[in-house]
Amino acid sequence: MSETIKTLVFSTKVALDGVPAGFSGRFKMLHIESGRLYVYRVHITKQKYTGTHVPGMGSPQEDIAWWERMFHALVSFIERYNLAYGYLPSDQNVYQDSRFYTGERLFGSKISFVVDETMRRDLADREVVLQDFADRAPAGEGIEE
Repeated sequence: MSETIKTLVFSTKVALDGVPAGFSGRFKMLHIESGRLYVYRVHITKQKYTGTHVPGMGSPQEDIAWWERMFHALVSFIERYNLAYGYLPSDQNVYQDSRFYTGERLFGSKISFVVDETMRRDLADREVVLQDFADRAPAGEGIEE
């Protein structure tokens, strides 16, 4: 088995996604080796979000902090998903805070997507390098977090 990598480069600009009742962002990511552009959508509920989109609350700086938390959650999720399944998660889903997602296999490992208020990733930290597991069998069950 040869050691290959996946190089992922994210855009530093996050677009506000029009999902109501909370706060959402669209994160563009280019997979360098394949040339494929992904547009991941991330959503946090109104029960957790406390930024400018709630009347009388928040500031633009708080919104940026929420995007940094969402970015951390997305990168962490992509890393764990790649480890479990050997490929990148689809960008067809809206990844919602505190939910579990599986791969294309029915009854696959559940990978959690959690936006932790204490964890942030600077939006300028755009490059992620992952080991490419595409040529091996998926990791065993139990990758839950």
